[in-house]
Amino acid sequence: MTGRFAVVLARHPAVTGVEGLCYGQQDVALADGWERMADGLRTVMQGAGCRVMFSSPARRCRMVAERVARFMNLDLRVDSRLREISFGEWEGHPWNGISRTALDEWAADVGGFAPPGGESGRELRARVRHFWTEMQQFGQSCAIITHGGPLRLMQGMMYGLPGSLLAPSPPMGSVRVVEQGDARFSTGLSEPHIPPQLPLHQEHLRSVRQAASARTGT
Repeated sequence: MTGRFAVVLARHPAVTGVEGLCYGQQDVALADGWERMADGLRTVMQGAGCRVMFSSPARRCRMVAERVARFMNLDLRVDSRLREISFGEWEGHPWNGISRTALDEWAADVGGFAPPGGESGRELRARVRHFWTEMQQFGQSCAIITHGGPLRLMQGMMYGLPGSLLAPSPPMGSVRVVEQGDARFSTGLSEPHIPPQLPLHQEHLRSVRQAASARTGT
């Protein structure tokens, strides 16, 4: 394990055919042009020195990961812990057709509530935390492509916090480079190296886990 490494966090590109639907872990189609995001992600990963990529099993993540892995000849690891939260019986139904009472119960207890046959926020956090801990122990520069739910939590975990289920999701197609480990890590990649037409939102962050260890999160 090295003392410093980069983690490239990516959310899958935009999807199509599911406007207004609750789809969670359902496989849905990527919108046209997703290849541009994949190629931009590859550029970022090359700058960060990634040789391993972790992907959700969902087709909307795996198609991107497989394209990147093929071009870079790197190790692709599909991990079920990176799936979106399961909405159980809600999946495939319009949000406006789901019981208002059930939605209010969910809003009142985002950690403990689970839709019928689905997963609670607490269960999502447990599996994402398990993955994140293993990735930290792995200690090598890598990329992760996943969904809005897991990324909400990872945005806190990168600082040593639990992560918030109510945090804003990064945009679809966004890419973020974060620094982890004991020392400052430089990717050597500056903004002009990223083609401006790509839907990438790149940030370089330092790990502040030591400073954040006394803080709490939701």
